[in-house]
Amino acid sequence: MSDLDLNYEKLLSTFAVEAEEDIAALEAGLLALEESPDDAETRRELLRHAHTLKGNASCVGFDAFAAFAHAYEAQLENSGAADIPTLLSGIDTFRRLLDHDVQEPAAQSASTMRVAVEKLDRMLDLAGEIAILRGRVQTHVATAALSGRSAAETHIDLEALVEVERQIDQLQGELQQLIMRARMVPVGPLFRQYARTVRDLAVAHGKSAQLATRGDDVELDTSAVELLRDPLTHMIRNAIDHGIEPAEERVAKGKPPAGTITLDARHEAGMITIRVSDDGAGLDRRAIAARAHVLGLDVDRMNDAETLRLIFEPGFTTSDEVTDLSGRGVGMDVVRRGIEALRGTISIETMEGRGTTFTLRLPLTLAVIDGFGVAAGEETWIVPMEHVVECVELPARERRDNTTGVLLLRDEIVPWVRLRKLFARPDAGAASGTATAEGSGRHIESVLVVQHGSKRAGLVVDELHGASQAVIKPLGNYFDEIPGIAGSSILGSGRVALILDTAAIFKTLEARGDA
Repeated sequence: MSDLDLNYEKLLSTFAVEAEEDIAALEAGLLALEESPDDAETRRELLRHAHTLKGNASCVGFDAFAAFAHAYEAQLENSGAADIPTLLSGIDTFRRLLDHDVQEPAAQSASTMRVAVEKLDRMLDLAGEIAILRGRVQTHVATAALSGRSAAETHIDLEALVEVERQIDQLQGELQQLIMRARMVPVGPLFRQYARTVRDLAVAHGKSAQLATRGDDVELDTSAVELLRDPLTHMIRNAIDHGIEPAEERVAKGKPPAGTITLDARHEAGMITIRVSDDGAGLDRRAIAARAHVLGLDVDRMNDAETLRLIFEPGFTTSDEVTDLSGRGVGMDVVRRGIEALRGTISIETMEGRGTTFTLRLPLTLAVIDGFGVAAGEETWIVPMEHVVECVELPARERRDNTTGVLLLRDEIVPWVRLRKLFARPDAGAASGTATAEGSGRHIESVLVVQHGSKRAGLVVDELHGASQAVIKPLGNYFDEIPGIAGSSILGSGRVALILDTAAIFKTLEARGDA
């Protein structure tokens, strides 16, 4: 590939990113113009974006795209409120043309994001400072190695080495935090993409709805933003189908004719909280319970929260007929699995006649995790710290070689699973470094109590290594068939530690009927 080919590929990638931004701005502006047809400033902004699309497409040789943008610009100049649906359909044409042009062969758009220059400059400074400090350490080590004598004999200043190591650790931590912040993007652009979805779906089903957003400047890991698209889409579709009432029904209840779906993001307790709310009819608990009875579920023994969470079960639906929005029982199952893939949780609040709120709690980044290290069998495992409740010693009466059992913890019955049995690891025995009961020679196991939602369980392990940060490494498809593993990390010793998916472990045990 020639330098000319490489330069054109970079130019094309830049065009694709900027075109997507201009198209999204056009779409948002048209929706705003629909609400305020006489807003001259909004109309000028729309013309500017259309003109930019035309010019940029001409620069990269996309003649069909440029010709359509030219016609679109002319239509914008002479359009009225009645032309908004036609102009919105033109947005879809822009996207189809863009997909067609950038997906042709040496023309594929790379995944890109914008990073402030000052952040890149600081990263470079930190990398240089770390390199200087590493050079000082290497000089000391090389001196000792060449002399063949001990550190004391070569007069190596151990205190100075410790101080250098501390400085390296501090700089590395700052660099890691800076890189994590560079991966963060505001949720506003993601939220605003749903304004068109809300409008079109509501109109298609004889309803009227609008989107409201809050906390648009709250930042989230860029990879999490991509993984949120499907769950948010399904929740919005569900809100329009099951929540928002037709206009005449809303007016009869004293509500405005147009329903409102709100996306609200904020920072709370070191997590990102996203609330998806509607001001519709609320979830029908009676319909959920009736459907659960049909499926053979014992709803009478469930509390209110457990009953509402049934909507996340695969195949669960309260719709009597299949439509383009619902009826197949797959939407909310996708939501639950998507949020759990993000190491997050989801909860529901609903009030009859007032609406429903889904609350998503997500980690700030998917690249680094605060974890608790444990050893079981011959392996080291990492449990996400947000799920860890406490550590206790396994009672002597439970020290059999069972896979599962129960533990009485302060008047609460907590089921447990022996981790090395769950993953079929060989017995660790009284391995080196593990504790034994005094005088008995028996290995003392520990219970790491974890919580997912309202449920608690114990993981019986051989050793507790304690809390630390772990950089997450993807596993590809190697462990797809093994539930309970969410990723991996490299330990200081160079060994690989697997990160546990506590939610999947809970579901596996429930499906097997264990504990």
